[in-house]
Order: sequence, then structure tokens, then C-alpha cells
Amino acid sequence: MSENTGPSHSLNSSRSARRGDNTTRQQRILGLLLETGNATIDALAAHFDVSRMTIHRDANALAQQGLVEKLHGGIALRNRAATQKTVSYRMALAREGKQAVIARAISLIRPEQIIILDDSTTVAEMLPLLPALAPLTIITNAMGVVQALAPYPDLRLICLGGDYNRPRNAFFGLICEQAAQGLRANTMFLSTSVVHGGAAFQNNQDIIKIKRVLMEICDKTVLLVDSSKFRKGGLYRLAGLDAFDHVLTDAQISPAIHEKLNAAGIPLEICKPDGES
Repeated sequence: MSENTGPSHSLNSSRSARRGDNTTRQQRILGLLLETGNATIDALAAHFDVSRMTIHRDANALAQQGLVEKLHGGIALRNRAATQKTVSYRMALAREGKQAVIARAISLIRPEQIIILDDSTTVAEMLPLLPALAPLTIITNAMGVVQALAPYPDLRLICLGGDYNRPRNAFFGLICEQAAQGLRANTMFLSTSVVHGGAAFQNNQDIIKIKRVLMEICDKTVLLVDSSKFRKGGLYRLAGLDAFDHVLTDAQISPAIHEKLNAAGIPLEICKPDGES
């Protein structure tokens, strides 16, 4: 019989998850204070959707590290240099984790396949690695993808037209969706704004529509979501995580979320940098 079953194991897992959640939130608080210098407890509680008591505990933890100073009703940076170093380290870890996700995604591609790339910034990080896998056919609604890969003659590019969205440098709308429906692909690589409660969410209906159409014309779908995407929020439901063949994330994901998704049978894969077990 396993020694790790029963109430004590559940309690330890819960405590570990809370520590992970607390650490992530405290790092995000530091990032916010680097921009603003100070913030009220009420504003931070509203921003992170937690109680004032939770923010007070975070403030105490950060104050003990000498990074912030507690004020009446708020907190302020105490040591900007130390805080910058802490946040820079966190950003380096996040970057390393995202690169591990990208590397795993690239490993799923074979020459001569037809792949779909969405207009997300996460998927855009795959682009420099694609020429080495040529020949490929790439379908996309993102002008940025076409612009980046146009110099490589062994990469056949199919750009879905439609209503051009300047901020996203991509095409959406009915014309785009109809063009996609006449195609077929092996694998789609996409990302999303938020993952919460076992589902992927976006905040824009047009983005949801084209992603769903593109998912329907693929044999396989691969969702790339770094651990920061696992949070509350998101307005429109894209799909349940069980709709994807692969869900790739990094090792900074909360243990509680990881455990819950595994128990639900979600094809979640933790991607670690080379050399890590």
C-alpha cells in the first residue's frame, strides 16, 4: 500500500500548492511595484482577486525579505535594486520555461507536414526554428508569420485573408473563417489568454471563432500555455482542455493545478529545459 495516500498526503499537497500560489502572487506584486512604486492593500486585493488579509500576508512576507515597506493601508518598494534582481530572476525562469515549451512543440513537427499557426505571441516564438524542418506548408491568419517566414522558399505559406486587425497584425471575420474551411492540416499550434477550471478562454469573440474553425480542420491540436496563463479571468470559452491532443506548459505550474488536471485525464505535459529531469 502506498504511504502517500490519505488525509496527510492531501494536506501536504494542499499546503504545497498554497505556497506555490503565494510565491507567484508575491512575485507579481513586486513586478507591479516596480512600475508604480507603491500600491494600496485594497487595490492589490482587487487586482489579484484575493482578500485583504491575503495581501497583508504577502506584504508581511515581502517585508521580511527587506523588499517592501508596509505603510498605513498600503506597501511601497524599499529596495529597488534587490527587487529588480528578484523580478529579473523570475522573468529569466519564465523565459526558460517558455523556451522549453517551444522546444517540445517543435519536436512534434515532421518535414512535409501541413501545420497551422495562430496569431499568438507564444506561437510566434516557434518561427525561427521552422526553416530547419522544411519543407513545410504553413497555414495562418497572422501577417507576422508570413512576414517572418517569407524569405524561406521551402516553406509554403497560405495566409487566410479577411478583416485585418492592425493591433494583432492578423486577419479575422467571416471571410477568414470560410477560407479556412476549405483546407485541411496535420497539426495546429495555438495559445490562449487564460486557462481556468479545465478550459481555455479568450477575451475576443473574433479570435475565438477563427481558432475554433482552425481546430476543426486539423488532425491534431497542440495548446501552448506557459504557467502564468493558469489563472482566473477570460470572458469567452474557447474549449475544454480535453479538446486538445497536447497541452504544453512549463515546470512553474502550480502543483495543485497539475494534480487536478492529471486526475481529470487532461493531456498535460510539463516541459523542462534540457538537462533537467
